[in-house]
Parts: sequence; C-alpha cells; structure tokens
Amino acid sequence: MRFWRWALGTWVGFRLFGPVLGPRFKPPQEHPWRLAARTVFVGDEEFIVREAGPEGTEPILLIHGLAGSSLGEWYQIGEMLAEDCRVIMIDHRNHGLAPQAVERYEIEDVADDIAAVLDEMGLGAVHVMGYSMGGVIAQSLAYRHPGKVSKLVLVATLAAHPDGMRRLRQGGVLLTRAWERLTGLGTSDVRTAYLLGTSAVSLRHARWLWVEAHRRNPDAGAQATLALLRFDSRSWVGRLGVETLVVIPTHDLLVPPAWQYELAGLIPDAKIAEVVGARHEVVWSHSELVLKELAAFL
Repeated sequence: MRFWRWALGTWVGFRLFGPVLGPRFKPPQEHPWRLAARTVFVGDEEFIVREAGPEGTEPILLIHGLAGSSLGEWYQIGEMLAEDCRVIMIDHRNHGLAPQAVERYEIEDVADDIAAVLDEMGLGAVHVMGYSMGGVIAQSLAYRHPGKVSKLVLVATLAAHPDGMRRLRQGGVLLTRAWERLTGLGTSDVRTAYLLGTSAVSLRHARWLWVEAHRRNPDAGAQATLALLRFDSRSWVGRLGVETLVVIPTHDLLVPPAWQYELAGLIPDAKIAEVVGARHEVVWSHSELVLKELAAFL
C-alpha cells in the first residue's frame, strides 16, 4: 500500500510540476506537403484556409473528419487532385488551427461556418468531398446551403448513428474526456500510433503527424464528437437534389459498411464506389483509388 501511495504521489507531482515530454522520432523526418495557409474571418472568428491547384479550374472543397485537420487528412489526395483542380481545404471548428469552442454546438453550425468562409472567398457552387465527420458536414452544407454544392462525394460516413451505438459512444466520449484531462494522453496519441502502425502514414512523416494530431483540447474534442453523435440526416438527405457519390471502405470498423450502405440507399440515384479491403483510414491507405473514383465521378 505504501508503494502505491508513493507511486500516486510521484505521478501527481510530475503531472503538476514536471516537464511536458514528447516522443523522439527516428530521422529522417519531413513534412509531406508544405502548403501555406491564409486566414478568413467569419465575424470575429478566424478560419484557416489552404488552397492549391491552377486558377480558373473547377474548385473542390475537401472537408476533413473528426479529430483531424485539413492538411493532416488530405495531404495525399489534395496534392494529387491539385494537378487538375483548384483544391480548397478548411480546418473546421474545434480542429487543427480552427477556433476551439468548448460550448455545445451542432453539425449545422459547422456547415454554416464553411458556407460563410466560401462566401468570404467569393465562391459560388463548388464540388464537395467529405470524409467521415466531414461527410456529415458536407450533407448539412448541401441541405442548408443548396447553392453551394454542385456535386457531393461522401467517404466513409453515415446518415445517423443507431440509437444503441449512439448512447454507447456518448458514454465513451465522457470517459475519454476525463482521461485526457487527467493524464494529458488520449485520442491524439491513439490516432498517431494507429496511423503509423498500420503504415497509413509513412514513418518519415511521424513527427509532423504527431504535431498535427496534438492540436487538441479535450473539451473541444468532446463537443465535436457529441455533435457528430447527435447528427441525423435520415429525414432529409434524400431531398438534397445533388448528384452524389458514396465511397465505402468495405472493412471499415469505425463506420460499419452497413451504415454507409444505408446512407447511399437514402439518396436517390446515388452512385456507390466500394474500396474493397479498405478500413476507415481509406483516404491515407487507398488515396489513389479514392482519387480515381472521384475523377470518374466528376
């Protein structure tokens, strides 16, 4: 018992007064895509926007997923796509370098943020591709701002969480937030280790990935996850009136393929592209196949 009291006291003391330790990375380390950003104001909030590709070409907006960032998830697809298209990437609320909100908000608020950024950029309709949480934001953008979306691509995403899974994941969010507050470890570390461990991201990008993933506030991250869990487009997604492609990684563990097929079934005339054998990290692991399906669709 004395040992455990000593261990607990040592740990608390280190957490309170010790240095913040980061991992060491085996060289060589490099940044995968040095794409400079600019900022766009929406009211008093400042959003990061990254653009690439030839001026005058068709614009396509790439919306990233939960716990990620625009560059962190789209650096492969975005760079390849920028050879022929004007690529636009935005860090959305509570992610990357975007504003961090610790109060409750909804996916609809994020869609409104993005629409306002596009307005400030002087853009009309754009093609939109959303991955995971970005896919539900893309649905909401098309629904609330129909003039902003010309074609819609939904990757590894869903219309709604089943009730039982929603409640289970809501409980998990609260436990994760508590753990991250207490230890300083959590989602960012798991995400980094998983993407490197599965070789979805190259080891030479490990330092960059770690930095991208750790731009995270536990409370802001929890609010983003809870907003995703509350989202439900089943009553209206079939009335978007936008040509839609649904890209389904057939071995997805986070968003089961059955949920993705349900989404596709709710959208009249939706095209389906299966990425056989791919898991949820499809935008990293199978970027060329996703880009091939996108090119054929557009």
